[in-house]
Amino acid sequence: MKFEATEILPQLGDLGDCTSLVVAYSGGLDSTVLLHGLAALRSSGQLQQTLRALHVNHGLNPAADSWQTCCEQTCRQLAVELQCLPATVAGIPGRSLEELAREARYQLFSEQLQSNEYLVMAHHLDDDMENLLLRLTRGSGPAGLAGMPRSRRVGEAVLLRPLLGYQRQSLLQYAELHDLEWIEDDSNVNTEFDRNFWRHDILPLIARRFPGFRESWRKSMMLCSEANQLQQDLAANDLSILTTDDPRVLKVEPLLELSEPRQRNVLRYWMQELGFQPPGWQLMQRLSKEVLVSSKSGACLECPAGSVQRFGNYLVLMQAVSNIRLPTQGLSWGPDTDQVLKLDGNGELSAHFSMTAEPANTRYRVKCELLGFEVRYRQDGERCRLTGRPARTIKKVVQESTLPRWLRSRQPLIYSNGELVCVPGIGVCEGYLAKPDQPGLEFIWQQPDLLYSPD
Repeated sequence: MKFEATEILPQLGDLGDCTSLVVAYSGGLDSTVLLHGLAALRSSGQLQQTLRALHVNHGLNPAADSWQTCCEQTCRQLAVELQCLPATVAGIPGRSLEELAREARYQLFSEQLQSNEYLVMAHHLDDDMENLLLRLTRGSGPAGLAGMPRSRRVGEAVLLRPLLGYQRQSLLQYAELHDLEWIEDDSNVNTEFDRNFWRHDILPLIARRFPGFRESWRKSMMLCSEANQLQQDLAANDLSILTTDDPRVLKVEPLLELSEPRQRNVLRYWMQELGFQPPGWQLMQRLSKEVLVSSKSGACLECPAGSVQRFGNYLVLMQAVSNIRLPTQGLSWGPDTDQVLKLDGNGELSAHFSMTAEPANTRYRVKCELLGFEVRYRQDGERCRLTGRPARTIKKVVQESTLPRWLRSRQPLIYSNGELVCVPGIGVCEGYLAKPDQPGLEFIWQQPDLLYSPD
């Protein structure tokens, strides 16, 4: 299919309130053709939006600075404003530099774009074919095999890919026709990289045997896209019967009534809706086959973004948190002085002195004649007798409270001279409760929010 600049506009679709198009400009063939085509449309009056470009300099190639210079020269010739952004890419074990560089680019794009701007990228049909093969080798599902979306959100802006229907050969013909100059990245011919292997060794071989493979593969990608949409619709319907007052907490019993594939489908959707990166296939299998059916409270699946834990009849999406460590100092107090002790990874504990009790807190004030206090956590089998209640194990006392299950093991306990005197927020032990007309000390635990929250 022959490519002309005028064909970009209909591929952009309805630009709505967009006032500026921003080209992700690497200086390579594809982005140079896109930038030139948009600049031509602007010059002819067919493009009403302003036009500018962003170039990300990763500094990974020795020629990176000279590439930036070439981009600056081209943009001056086309009278297009160019902003060059330096990116720092640090190696992470198990992650490719290509993947890390991509993440760095999109992070910079997200930070630079405004809500009234559209980011325009030059991905074309052959990029989509290569991406499909890469996803197949990684075992992707319908969402991954659906191909690159023509549009999606990037931060506050919208990303558009108007060249997805065109082969690279068509873009090359356009560039040659208009005598364009572009950067040739020498790493693009290194077939040690998977994408280059597909591009140079495999796709030409397939094209010789099956000349129309691109259209056939596009049909398969569209079918995967439809299948993914159906899965999303089903997941949204399933999620509606599982939710609680907190979207990060699901009911387990109705979840277990679904088939395992539907369980994994709705759990994946739930995580994505909350901005939590779903785990891979193997971990999702463990989630449905082990954690969901576990009778052990706190059964957990650790994920890079946090964890998924079962507590009784609830499945909870939690952030990555450190284990509780006992405070190394006691909590002291003085008359007319409020004290606050920050608990390591467990919120904070405050002590409030009062001469007489307010009606609402008569059952939470500890006698003031005690000389000092320390904070501990439940170990195993300890018992207590709260004022006006029968003796119970501390575990049972906490279970009978309104404390969420995922906080029960983190309930702080107040001791004095080796004796338990108070379970903050739950009650004061027999013999240690201050009378309403006596001075007293109320301990209040400011609980940590352990549930997942996106950065």
